[in-house]
Amino acid sequence: MVRKVRNRKSRRRDRPSDAPKGFRPSKLRGQNLLIDDEVLATIVHHADIRPSENILEIGAGTGRLTELIAPLCGALLAVEIDADLVFQLRRLVKRHRHVKVMRRDIRSIDTATIFPDESYSVLGNLPYSIGTPTTVNLLQSNHRPVRLTVMLQLEVAQRMCAKPGSMSLLSLLIQSFGSSRLLLKVPSDAFWPIPKIDSALVRIISNEVPADDPIVCSYLLLARHAFASRRKKLHNSLAAGLHISVGEVRSLCSESNVDPNVRPQELDLASWRRLGKTLLGTNFVS
Repeated sequence: MVRKVRNRKSRRRDRPSDAPKGFRPSKLRGQNLLIDDEVLATIVHHADIRPSENILEIGAGTGRLTELIAPLCGALLAVEIDADLVFQLRRLVKRHRHVKVMRRDIRSIDTATIFPDESYSVLGNLPYSIGTPTTVNLLQSNHRPVRLTVMLQLEVAQRMCAKPGSMSLLSLLIQSFGSSRLLLKVPSDAFWPIPKIDSALVRIISNEVPADDPIVCSYLLLARHAFASRRKKLHNSLAAGLHISVGEVRSLCSESNVDPNVRPQELDLASWRRLGKTLLGTNFVS
């Protein structure tokens, strides 16, 4: 059962006392600082940090979560793009020799340089504008985190954790490289400034499936065509996308033990894997 933080009586959020003087959150960057102590504590609880663990914190903001993480981990890399916030963060963590603050856009960082040759986990309140691509890129990287405990837009979190019947291309992408679970729904007034949408805390435990795994690449190719016409049944969407006959698609589905009359959102990961494996042995796609 997914917990939900209680709704507050008031929608008003005053400027937090720890925000740097003159700081104004950027709408372009999707900056909404998580300032609710209950939610911050819950993130740390679900992160299950080990004493020797390396942690990458994305979107460190004013350092509220950073301060909670620092005493629990082996090493911490806090990434923040805003110069004013970085200046404050560096002052805040100066006493922690195992904490490093980096002013960068997380999308520009080569994951191979993050704790090279060592495992690490990810925590953070991801800006809405980059939450999806950042999560996908981390899971598909060659040096992927062991697990991610991240705050995302509620709708995005629900899609990442969807079950057959409500699957999407994003669901398939995420669940191909890790097991996802929606842990906590968070109302918008846990943030400053208050966004127009709610958020959710998601935990993803990554697997060891390579991003270039032939079967995964094969069924993701099929899925991109299928979900481009998600209202159509599988035999129609794949025939149109692959430029082959409906009969050929039915043959592909029959060999994969998949019903060609279902819609793509109804298929589970195992069915997509069977389709991908069968496709590799055909000449439908060059």
